[in-house]
Amino acid sequence: MRLFDTSFLVDVVRGRERARTVLDQIDAHGERPATTEVNAYEILYGAYPGGQLDAKRFAAMQKVLSRFDVLPLDRAGAIQAAEISARLVAQGRPIGALDILVAGIALASGYTTIVTRDVDFRRIRELRVETY
Repeated sequence: MRLFDTSFLVDVVRGRERARTVLDQIDAHGERPATTEVNAYEILYGAYPGGQLDAKRFAAMQKVLSRFDVLPLDRAGAIQAAEISARLVAQGRPIGALDILVAGIALASGYTTIVTRDVDFRRIRELRVETY
């Protein structure tokens, strides 16, 4: 199962052809794409340029998110994220906290592939990274 990262969501909102093609292929196969609440936060943050709500951007982002199952951060995801983070820090290869949370949620929810343009996820041995 594949989980879609923020870079993919942003590309869909921006109308990037490659991302739209991937999403259309998923729809054609009857697959329901998934992302996380962390990714929802990251994309929705972009609807507040300069600290003010841009209603048009917000609506576009909500429309994109409605096409995805949005997985919550629960205790199992937090534990998985803490384990990954501690291991990467011990190896001297840390990545950002939000990406760690996304990875933890994904793995705790049974997702082993992440679709992204972010190379940091390659440091997480339990995840397969798929680019588009």
